[in-house]
Amino acid sequence: MAIGRHTSARSGLALSVASVALVVSACGGDKNSGATAESWCKFVAESDVVDEIFDSLGVDPVETELGLKKVEEFLKRLPKEAPPEIAEDAKTIADGTQQLIDAFASASFEIADADLSFLADSELESNRDAAADRIDAYSQNECGRSFGSDDSASSDNDLSEDEVSLSDFDPASGTLRDQLIAQFESIGLTNEESSCIAANLDFSDPAVQSGDVAAMLDVFETCGISLDRLVELGSG
Repeated sequence: MAIGRHTSARSGLALSVASVALVVSACGGDKNSGATAESWCKFVAESDVVDEIFDSLGVDPVETELGLKKVEEFLKRLPKEAPPEIAEDAKTIADGTQQLIDAFASASFEIADADLSFLADSELESNRDAAADRIDAYSQNECGRSFGSDDSASSDNDLSEDEVSLSDFDPASGTLRDQLIAQFESIGLTNEESSCIAANLDFSDPAVQSGDVAAMLDVFETCGISLDRLVELGSG
């Protein structure tokens, strides 16, 4: 389980790995009034469902809202499910995750328009990371696995810095949409063209996340940007 440890372009395009993983840590199970190691392990066994929700998030705000509402239902039970040894850590994760969900809600569940500037708070990130590490250590010791997504299983899907053609998403520098527009303008596209691209990209598409130009050709066509223009910009 990795919380807020990466701020790559993939993070921004999918909603940011930091954001996705943060919510993955807030997954849930059945309500259990007596939190024990045994009940926690049952809870952990059901936690991967949140990964599935986030993998399905895209540009449709209605689907995003529905998915995050399900996550929020799990989130409300997280502190009650945590044994005393990790109760405070569970609250830290729950509070941070609710802040994330609130940010998306404030943007009407438009992922690209969410204000994620709070993720740039290094102290907040450090506290989340430390809480996540302690929850993982406890879960590994008691349950034989991490809480949320299995890091080893997801590592093959992570992009290296060399594979990311879009600049790193910086939560402190505006919304994802604002930063994408600025990036496209920096290569010579007009504000209108750049805004059109940002409005039509499917951020849930792994090919788009990796900066694969071929995956964006339909969007370029929709925005009236010809291949000749792209070649001209690339040779400039």
